[in-house]
Amino acid sequence: MVEKKYPNKSALVEQLRADLDRATAVVVTEYRGLKAGDLVKLRKGLGESNVELRVVKNTLLRRAAEGTPLAEMMNNLSGPTAVALGYGEATDAAKILSKNSGDLEPFNLKAGFIEQMHLDEKGITAIAKMPGKAEMQSQFAGSLEGFIGEFAGLVESMIREFHGLVEARAEQLA
Repeated sequence: MVEKKYPNKSALVEQLRADLDRATAVVVTEYRGLKAGDLVKLRKGLGESNVELRVVKNTLLRRAAEGTPLAEMMNNLSGPTAVALGYGEATDAAKILSKNSGDLEPFNLKAGFIEQMHLDEKGITAIAKMPGKAEMQSQFAGSLEGFIGEFAGLVESMIREFHGLVEARAEQLA
C-alpha cells in the first residue's frame, strides 16, 4: 500500500492560509528546470531577508487562497510552482527574486501581491528597482534636515536683525 504524502491536507491548507495572511509579500514563481543546488542557494539567500520559499502543489495553494485577495492570482497557476512569503520588508522578496530570476535562467516570476497590489512579472521587477522603506525614510529625513537648517538660519538672522534694531533704538533714546 502506498502512503499518502500529505495525510492531513486540510491542516496543511490552514497552515498555508495563516502564512499567506501573515506575509507582507507573496510572490509566485515557476522553477521548472532549476537545479536542486540552485534552489537551495536561492532559499538560503531568501532566508537571510526573512523570506521563505515553499514548493507547493497548485491545488493546495488555490485552496489556501480562497476568500482572500490572493484568490484571483492563484486561479491561473500551472506547472511547478514555488511561493515566496516575505515576512519583513515587503520589497525584499521582490528584490531578491528579481535578481535571481535574471541569474537563474529557468527561474521565472509569475505574479505577486505586495503592499496590497497585484503585480505581474514586470511589476515585481519595477518594485525591486525601488529603494526600500528604510532607504526612502532616510532620504526624506535628509531632505527635511536641509529645510529645517535653512529655517533655523532664517529665524536666527531675523532675531539678530531685530536685536540690532532694538540696540539702535536704545542708543537713539539715550
